[in-house]
Amino acid sequence: MPWFPLQINDDAVSWRFDIVGLLAVVGGSAIRKNSLAMTASWLGSFPRLLPAPETMLDPDRPRRLRLPGTNDVTVIRVHSGFQFTELDLFASSIHRVESLDPFQFQHFRVTHKRNDEEDNHAPSANIPLYTFCPLNLLTVASIVITIALFVWAGIEGDAVALLGLGTMSLSTSMACLSTQWKPDIPVRRVRFYERPNDDVVIKTRNGAFIFVECSEQIAGELYSGKYSYYYVFGERVHQYLLAMSTVFLMAAIIFFSNCGWKIQIAVGLAYIVLNLAHWALALLTKPNENFDLGVRYNIKVLEDKVHQNYTQLLWDAIRTTGSIEWVKKTGAAPQTKNWDGWLEEAKENSQNSDWDPEKARDQWMSMKLEEPTSDMEEKIIGKMEASRNHTGGRRKNMTNGAKRRNKWRAYQAGYSRGRSKEAGNDP
Repeated sequence: MPWFPLQINDDAVSWRFDIVGLLAVVGGSAIRKNSLAMTASWLGSFPRLLPAPETMLDPDRPRRLRLPGTNDVTVIRVHSGFQFTELDLFASSIHRVESLDPFQFQHFRVTHKRNDEEDNHAPSANIPLYTFCPLNLLTVASIVITIALFVWAGIEGDAVALLGLGTMSLSTSMACLSTQWKPDIPVRRVRFYERPNDDVVIKTRNGAFIFVECSEQIAGELYSGKYSYYYVFGERVHQYLLAMSTVFLMAAIIFFSNCGWKIQIAVGLAYIVLNLAHWALALLTKPNENFDLGVRYNIKVLEDKVHQNYTQLLWDAIRTTGSIEWVKKTGAAPQTKNWDGWLEEAKENSQNSDWDPEKARDQWMSMKLEEPTSDMEEKIIGKMEASRNHTGGRRKNMTNGAKRRNKWRAYQAGYSRGRSKEAGNDP
């Protein structure tokens, strides 16, 4: 017996191609990465060969459509105070949070498409894939390859191969149909529906901030944690499609193992090419690059820079938002008296481009905060005293030092009561 079979026929020692059925079910991780975009595309339901179609056979459809890595964020709406811990699919398509560097700051402005138009037409509720995105091009290529294999099987007169190609193509189509979904975004007319701004701040786990200027309506569509999609088929139809897809998949593997060797070679090569193409698609592109959000939103990047440390980053975010309430609510800064003093000073200097946040931080961190000893401390005391009225009356015969000590102690007592009250109301 030779080391390698030299002939391909049914009588002599030859290559065997029964492994073609295995080639049809490998490559699931590459398919899974682009499965959301695939099931949203109108081309996704076309019968065709698809590597590892069993990847799409999920009896429990996800309740939330999101990309990997988008649940490691803190999202807060600056004015309304709503807070969430993940980004939905379309928001993560705008902000690629998984690719942000530590201490990176981005400033976006997101408006509806109709805001830049003269007419009163509402923006489109549909968010399709780009027509010529790589995923659509690969889907068209797989359809063409499948048609070519059908023609070749017909020329060879191989009915088993025709059955194998037909059942595998139907299995892919039904698997994609079972999880097909569409955007479900409310559409409102401009003349009847205007809302104020409700800016959004996104904090990532690696210490990056994203500030988004947007209206309350856009914040509700993209950053509210609501479901912005719906499945085309109900749960019962979904189960039927899964069952039929599974049966067709098992039948296709049996048919492929019993068709002629020429068709087995052709099918094996087709699956190798499609597997390599899907792996390249998964490695070279991001799932969020497939969706054409420009049909509904105008998205502009106003700032994109990387800071040297967290203090500069936090100051840049406060300067842009003009608010520190979101910092306290999200825990973006340590909840200490020193940092609270720094935050108040940062807010006061939000319009001062010459203010040095690091120098101010060092000054505040060096204070013991037992007795006020500087003009800046006295300034903060006066501001907090006027707003909270903790100190009350003072005896006229007090010395200046005693007055300052009492004011500071009263501020500390009021601060402690406020913190205790907040802690008691915190769910």
